[in-house]
Amino acid sequence: MNERVPQPRQSGRHRRGAAIARVDFRAWDPAERAAAEQLDRIEPAWTVWYGTGTRHFHAVAVWPAPEPLIVRARTADELRALMREAEDITPPSRGEAMPETPDAPHPTDGPRTVCWDLPHDLPIVGKARAMVSETLAAWALHHLVDDVALVAGELLANAIVHGEPVVRLSLRADADEFQVQVTDRGPGQPRHLTLDPESLHGRGLAIVRALAHDHGVNPLPDRPGKTVWARWHLSVGDR
Repeated sequence: MNERVPQPRQSGRHRRGAAIARVDFRAWDPAERAAAEQLDRIEPAWTVWYGTGTRHFHAVAVWPAPEPLIVRARTADELRALMREAEDITPPSRGEAMPETPDAPHPTDGPRTVCWDLPHDLPIVGKARAMVSETLAAWALHHLVDDVALVAGELLANAIVHGEPVVRLSLRADADEFQVQVTDRGPGQPRHLTLDPESLHGRGLAIVRALAHDHGVNPLPDRPGKTVWARWHLSVGDR
C-alpha cells in the first residue's frame, strides 16, 4: 500500500486561488514600520500601518464617509500625499477623528453603536483592538475592555484569514447587553476544532466561547457571507 508522504508546510503570503509567494523579512522593514507608527501618531484622522507581507504603507480614514477611504503606497511620503488628496475629495468633519466614538459615557436611554469597514489585511487587527478598547472605555464599560478586545481580535483575524472582503467590525451596547459583530463576505462558516494541547492555531472560537456569555453566526440574507457575533449581559451596576 502506498503511503502518502506529508509535504513540508510552506510559509509566506498567499491569497486563495494564487500560488504561494514566500516573504522574507528585509533589513529595512523595522525602519518602515517605525515611519508608519510615527505617521499614525501625527495623523489623528487616519489609521496607518506598514504591511511587511505587502511591502506597502496603508492608511484607512476613521471619519464617516460615503465609502471606506483606504489608500496604499510604496513610501511614507507617497502615502501622505494620497491622504491629502483623499481629504480634498471627502473632507473629514471638523474635530472628528473617530467615527461615532464618544468622548464620554452616553445616557442609557437608547442603544449606542459604532462600526468600521476595515482593510482585508491582518496588521489592522492590532489597531482595531485599540479602537475597541477606547470605545468601551468611553462607554464606561471598563470591566469588559480586555475580554472584548481579545474576542474582537480573534473574530477579525478569522474573517481576514478565512473570509472575503469587505470586513466590518460593529459594537453595540444597550441597557441589557453589549455585542461585538464581525461581518465578511466569505461563504465559509467558522467551526469549533478539536485540538491537541500543543496546537498553536485554531483556538479562536474556543477563546470566544470562554470569554463571552453567548456567541453565534448569522448568514447574510441577500449575499454570500456571515456575521459572527459575541454577546455579554450587562448588570444593573454596569448600566
